[in-house]
Parts: sequence; structure tokens; C-alpha cells
Amino acid sequence: MENKEQTIVIRRIKKSGGGHHGGSWKIAFADFALALMAFFLVLWLIESTTELEKMVIAGYFSDPRSLANEGDGGTPYVVDLGGRPLSVANQGLNLALVQEDQEQFVEDSQELENRELIELARLRQIEMLQSLKGQVEEMVAGNNEFEWFNDALEIELTEEGLAIQITDRENRPIFDLGSEQLRPYARQVLWALSDILMDVPNKVSIYGHTDSVPYSAANDDYTNWELSADRANSARRALVEGGMTYGRFSQIIGMGSSLPLMPEAPLDQANRRIVIMVLNEKIDEQVLEETRNAELRGRQPPESALPDQPAPEIF
Repeated sequence: MENKEQTIVIRRIKKSGGGHHGGSWKIAFADFALALMAFFLVLWLIESTTELEKMVIAGYFSDPRSLANEGDGGTPYVVDLGGRPLSVANQGLNLALVQEDQEQFVEDSQELENRELIELARLRQIEMLQSLKGQVEEMVAGNNEFEWFNDALEIELTEEGLAIQITDRENRPIFDLGSEQLRPYARQVLWALSDILMDVPNKVSIYGHTDSVPYSAANDDYTNWELSADRANSARRALVEGGMTYGRFSQIIGMGSSLPLMPEAPLDQANRRIVIMVLNEKIDEQVLEETRNAELRGRQPPESALPDQPAPEIF
């Protein structure tokens, strides 16, 4: 009897890395992340568009061919490269709404541009005035003849411009006592200042101040008001002698003793001073406009300010 050997077949199953331990989930997650990013992108676009643009976009998806018809000024694109809606003639929209939206866009753009230009101009003015301040300080420090001027000079950058204040000091008054006549050393300082001020286009205002000592008991017609105005004008003439032109001045004002530098000591000599204000361009325009309105466009006082009864006759 023949021996029959039984054939044994061994099947080996090769297990792959699939299932929940494989990498197929990464593809699904990438698709999900891409869809989520697209969703947020759509939300951002919707938030950044105007109501009119949303209406135009909705009309485009309703009938895209209506925007591409020749002869109606349409386009196959919903918005142009500038991001503004184009023709919507066949969308049933109010053209006045389109015009209003475009005008608002132009106004907003101009307003933003104007604000940026105004801020840039303001920064340039500050930079220029700071440079001017440094030149004046260098002039004083570099001239031995102006050594007395160190204690009498105060320079301050304000909202109105650059204020150059020169005050009386003991044994070093700016003017002769009770007169608008400049002392020779003060005149030389103003000539030197004129050389520096000529290099800037800004207008200049000059203010004259006195102390509270009455000018003269024998002459009531000439007071500290007249004296301060004459001293301010005398400083202007000295600057003109130094080279400044007539049109560079905005205001020449006498303040009398109304604004003392030392309110607690109104008789102190430090209250006798002149202030040369280099105006920034914005303030200069405001000064001219306010003066023009006050002089040429003055209004009648309100009825509430008028007396109820006529003034009595004076015989």
C-alpha cells in the first residue's frame, strides 16, 4: 500500500499598515482643513464688502451673462481690479445707489489722504522749528558778545510755533528806560536773529510787554499800551534792518502789562520783554482767517444781547 504524503499548504497573510493605524486619515484631515480655510476666506470677503457689492455679486451668480452683454458697459467679472463694482444695468439696481457708493469711496479715500498729508506737514513743521531752535542756541553760544544774552533768552517750542523770548536783566535792559529805543547790543542780537529767520518761510508775530509801573503820571495819552506796541514795532524794524522783508510779519502787538511773566511780582523788570513768535503754517492760516472773519464777515449780536429799551438821550 503506497504511502500518500499529505500536502500541507501554509498561507501567510501580509498585514499592511492600513486601518486606523495607517496614513489615510491625513488626507481626509487635509481636505477638511482646506475646506475650513476656504470657509473662513469666504466669511472674510463677505465682511469686507459693502452692501452694494453683495447685491452685485448675488446678481452675478443669478445671471452671469447679463453682466457680459456687449453694448451695456458690462463685464464678465463681478468687480474690477480696484475692488469696486462696475456696471449693474441689468441687475435691477438703483444707479443712484451705485453712484452714492462710489462717491463715498472717493470721499473716504480723500479724507484719509488729507489726514496723512496734514500729519506729515505737521511733523515737518516741528522738525523745521526744532532745527531753527538749535540754530539760535548755536548762534548765542558761538558769539562771545552775546554772553549776556544767555540769561535773557528763552526759547520754547509751542503748539503755535517757536517762541523766542528776550527779557530785561539787571544792567542789561533791551530798551532805554521808558522808550522804544533799542540798546545797541540788543539791536545786534536782532540782526543776528534776522539772518537765521530769513532761511525759513514762516510768518513772524512780535509781542511787546511792559511791567506794571505806570508810564507817566503827567501824560495820560501815552501809557504802557502804547509803549509796548512801539517796542514790538521797534523790534520789527530791527529785524527788517537785518534783512527780513515786510511781508514776513503776521502781527505786531502791544500787550502792555496785561500778561506779566511774573504775576506775583508785576513790577519786576523781567516782565519787560519782547516775544518773537515764529508761527507754524497752520496757526498762521488760522490767525488770518479769524481776523478776516472778525473784520469783514462780522455778524450782528444776538437779539438776547440787545437792550430791551432804547438808550436814554444825553443832553
